[in-house]
Amino acid sequence: DFFYDEHMHGQDWKAIGDKFRALLPDLTTRADLNWVLSQMVGELNVSHTYVGGGDMSPVQMPANPVYTGLLGASIKADPSGYPKLARILGPTAYNRDLVAPLSRPDVDVKDGDFLIAIDGNDLKGANPYRFTQVTRGQKVKVTVNATPSATGAKTYEVELLRSESDLRYSRWIADNIDTVLKVSNGDLGYMHITAMSSNNTGQFDKYWRAFRDKKGIVIDVRGNGGGWTEYFLIDKLERKMTAQNVLRGMVPFRYPGSVTTGPLAVLTNEYNGSDGEAFLEHFKARKLGTVIGVPSWGGLVGILNRQLTIDNGTVEQSNNAFYNEKGQWLVEGHGADPDILLDNDPVSASAGRDLQLEKAIEVLMKQIKDNPFTFPPV
Repeated sequence: DFFYDEHMHGQDWKAIGDKFRALLPDLTTRADLNWVLSQMVGELNVSHTYVGGGDMSPVQMPANPVYTGLLGASIKADPSGYPKLARILGPTAYNRDLVAPLSRPDVDVKDGDFLIAIDGNDLKGANPYRFTQVTRGQKVKVTVNATPSATGAKTYEVELLRSESDLRYSRWIADNIDTVLKVSNGDLGYMHITAMSSNNTGQFDKYWRAFRDKKGIVIDVRGNGGGWTEYFLIDKLERKMTAQNVLRGMVPFRYPGSVTTGPLAVLTNEYNGSDGEAFLEHFKARKLGTVIGVPSWGGLVGILNRQLTIDNGTVEQSNNAFYNEKGQWLVEGHGADPDILLDNDPVSASAGRDLQLEKAIEVLMKQIKDNPFTFPPV
């Protein structure tokens, strides 16, 4: 009823319905029905067709309270047989409120230290996660040492994590910012936008305030989960400085204040989808800078509403599509194309290199050199 193309992409929708309806007598669960519905809407070959939920029966398996606790560290094997804490994760200069088991004032552990034991179980030649099966709130005793030996080791009682994703993401962000600042001699800023929701406007503003006075900014939307707020970002990015403001005894400053005067580069990949792709098309249409990476996800026939089934399941119809001033459909089934096509190949990635980020820095530094920003004095 709400599909954006009344001709259903040239498909005989009634015939398709009859074909899949024939499978109904063989279904035994609500999950089976969702699978059949998903296969049916898949015949339309379009994005944002989601089917889920519903009455899964009143019988539910109890949740398992036990999980594999994590130390908040990257662990690697060592010839000694004891696991080595290659990198300990914790708060960064840009996310100071993160909590991690081994990044506490009362825990004296450093990168390169060895895990000797967990709850008294010697870890030489053992998988440490055998001994980190915990429940919420449970603490374990972790024994560590600067050398692969129990002699002189120290033991700390810590509460392990269910997930390290926030720690690892925040460290990745910090590493990228530090790389951009170092390679550019402090001339460039960096931000990563994870999606395009209301929360992400705050995410953008955090780094915008920090780096808008730099000579250029790298905007990373790789892996962007989409949403509906990309134009809030574009609104800030396309603002132009029109004057300078000065008070007696002060250095002149930009007017309006929330502008950047330098070039911009955007990083994208195949995991950037939906409104993250609309951001790319908007960015290119306004000629705001250079897009670097590979074509994006390819799903820009979006959804504005969600329909509920009688048993509280959901069926979402792709009901709005984008086209440009030439009358051409945008993105769907293809992706938003970068200006510079560049992939992060496995060999470079395994060596710790981010070729796309390196290229963005190179492009911006050249633009800054070739077209330095100047503003006439009074």
